[in-house]
Amino acid sequence: MSKIGRAIGFVILFGTLGHAVSAAPPLPNVVIIYVDDMGYGDLGVQNPDSLIPTPHLDQLAREGMRFTDGHSSSSQCSPSRYAILTGRYHWRTRLQTGIVGLWGGPVIQPERMTIGSLAQENGYATACIGKWHLGWNWPIPMTQKQYFKTTGYNGKKDLEASENHRIAWKDVFSKPITGGPTSVGFDQYFGTDVPNWPPYCFIENDRTLGIPSEFADPKLFIKNQASQQGPSIPGWRLEPILPTLAERACGYIEQQAETKTPFLLYLPLTSPHTPLSVNKQWIGRSKLNLYADFVMETDAAVGKVLSSIKECGLEKETLVIFTSDNGCAPYIGVTDLESKGHYPSGELRGYKADAWEGGHRVPFIVRWNGVAKAGSTCSQLVHQADLLATLADLMGTPLPDNAGEDSVSLI
Repeated sequence: MSKIGRAIGFVILFGTLGHAVSAAPPLPNVVIIYVDDMGYGDLGVQNPDSLIPTPHLDQLAREGMRFTDGHSSSSQCSPSRYAILTGRYHWRTRLQTGIVGLWGGPVIQPERMTIGSLAQENGYATACIGKWHLGWNWPIPMTQKQYFKTTGYNGKKDLEASENHRIAWKDVFSKPITGGPTSVGFDQYFGTDVPNWPPYCFIENDRTLGIPSEFADPKLFIKNQASQQGPSIPGWRLEPILPTLAERACGYIEQQAETKTPFLLYLPLTSPHTPLSVNKQWIGRSKLNLYADFVMETDAAVGKVLSSIKECGLEKETLVIFTSDNGCAPYIGVTDLESKGHYPSGELRGYKADAWEGGHRVPFIVRWNGVAKAGSTCSQLVHQADLLATLADLMGTPLPDNAGEDSVSLI
C-alpha cells in the first residue's frame, strides 16, 4: 500500500467511525510482546477452563482483536524468532533442525530486512529488550574454545574456574559481540541471550554487563532452572531477569514518550520458559505449580508495560501485539497440571516441540485503538511472519522482492 493509499484507507476507516479526518494520522508506535513457551490454553480469555488467572492479558484481548488461529513458525524457539522478525519461514535459513546452539553464530544476516530495520527506514526509534537466541559472532578463538565448554544439561557441580578460564573469559567478554540485535535493525538492546545458558549476565547492545569470572552457582541448576553450567558474573541470580526486562521496557516507553519520534519495541520476554525462577511474592499464588505461578508473574509483567503505555498517554497511538514463540513445554509438569484440571494447550493436542497444534498454535492478540475492534475475534489463519508485511503496510512502504517472502499483511 502506498502512503496515499494508507491515507485514503485511514480516511475511510475513521470516516465510518464519525471522525473528521483531513490527513493520514501519524504512524503508530509498535510494541511487540513475545512471551516464551506460553500455551494456547493458559489465558483465561482463550480457555474458559483455564485455572491460571491472567487478568492483564485478558483485558488486552477485551480491548483488541484476538486471533484464534494464530501460529508461530515452529514449535521451538529460534526458528519462530527468525520468522517473526524477518517475515520468512525458518527453513529458508541454515537452521534446518532444532535451535541455535550454545555460542552459535547469527541466523539473521546483516543485509536481511527485519521489523527493526523496516521501522528504522521509516523514521522509527527501535529497541529490543529481552531474549535473543538467534546467534552472535562470539569472539572466541579456536585456541580458547576449551575454556567455553559447559557441563551440558547435567551441570550441577561445584566447579572452580582456573586462572586460564578467567584469562580467556576476560579476553572474549571484553570485546564487542557483533551479529546481534544492533546489527539487524535495533538501535539498542538489553537482555539475556538465553537465560538458561551462559554467559550468565545481561548484555547491553554488543557488550556483556560485567565480565564473567566464575562458573555459575550450582544452586541455579535445580530442576527446571538453568541448564548449562558455564561462565557467570559473580552472584548472578535468575529471579531478577523478568522484572528487570519489564522495568527496562517501561523506562524505554517513558523515554520515548518525551520525543515526537514513533518507536518500535520488540520485547521478547524470557518467561514462562524455564528456568522457572519465580519471585517469592508469586510462589504458590496459582495453587497449581511453579509454571502456573510463572504465567501469573508474566501476566503481571505485561501489565506493567501496558500501564506504562497508558500512563505516558500513548494508548491511542500505540499498536500492541502479544503472542508466544511456541506452545507450553511438557517438562514443566503438564501431567500434574492436567490432573488438577488445567490444560496449557486447551483443547489442542500436543505441546512444545510437537507437530501437533499445541506446539505452534499460540495466543495472538492485537490492540490498536480505532482500528482493531475491541473485544473482537478473527478465525482466519495467521502467522507470526505476517508482521513484517503488516508493518510495511501501515507505514506505507512496499517490501522489496527479497524481503518478507512469506509475510502477508493483516491490515
